[in-house]
Amino acid sequence: MRPYLLLVILPMCRVYRKPFLVALQPPLVDLGEKVTLECRSEIMFETFILTSHKTGTIKDSFELSAELFHGGSHANFSIGPVTPDDAGTYTCYGSFNHSPYEWSESSDPIDIKITGLYKKPSLSALMGPVVMSGEIMTLSCVSDLQFDMFHLSWEGVPKEHGLPSILNHNWTFQANFHLGPVFNAGNYRCYGSFRNSCHVWSTPSDPLYILNSSFFIKNIVLKINNILVIHLSINVNNHGLLYILIRLSFYMMDLKLKQEGWVLRGWNSPA
Repeated sequence: MRPYLLLVILPMCRVYRKPFLVALQPPLVDLGEKVTLECRSEIMFETFILTSHKTGTIKDSFELSAELFHGGSHANFSIGPVTPDDAGTYTCYGSFNHSPYEWSESSDPIDIKITGLYKKPSLSALMGPVVMSGEIMTLSCVSDLQFDMFHLSWEGVPKEHGLPSILNHNWTFQANFHLGPVFNAGNYRCYGSFRNSCHVWSTPSDPLYILNSSFFIKNIVLKINNILVIHLSINVNNHGLLYILIRLSFYMMDLKLKQEGWVLRGWNSPA
């Protein structure tokens, strides 16, 4: 029997500049939802190729015809309703029809995490949900499931690095995230994951709203007609407002009253 030669043709990459890959929705996708990945370039490519990777190897690839977009080209890849198999790292490439095996450089990767697979952990602030400027905030994520890693998100966007879980004496698992001294106010959530499926996360914890007082205080006016008036112009909702006022009162009096020659004993001006 005559032997056959099997030829595998791999694409030649890096012929053209890399396109840009963006997720049109947050990259944390609930199980059963959809996400759209847009590949775009200033080069007028005719085809875009989207590849998904797991453990460093290409798992799937998808092709779409390019459309004109602001003097360049783009294509929108719709993924979903998502399953755990859709989780992973995605990149895209551009090419031309006359040379389909010549691809551009790879775009920067995007990690798509699928959430909602396991029971949600709980998230709490160890020192309360409000901090003064320059203070460190510690958020504790706890679960009774033996997760290998815990992850934190802010307003639906995952933070860069997860933390390994630590076994507590009460047989719960925990990780402490330290924020500060500069961080964003807003809703934080945490998730758990296992080592063998790092792109598949648990259901998110209930949101924890964190306030940084330095972002909201706009002006303070002291001493009008021998009456101490503190005017706070605060742009927040009612959640956590009382906590802010309690913590700010002593801080502001100590800082500003001394500058104006006032004392903390009573509210009368000095003789």
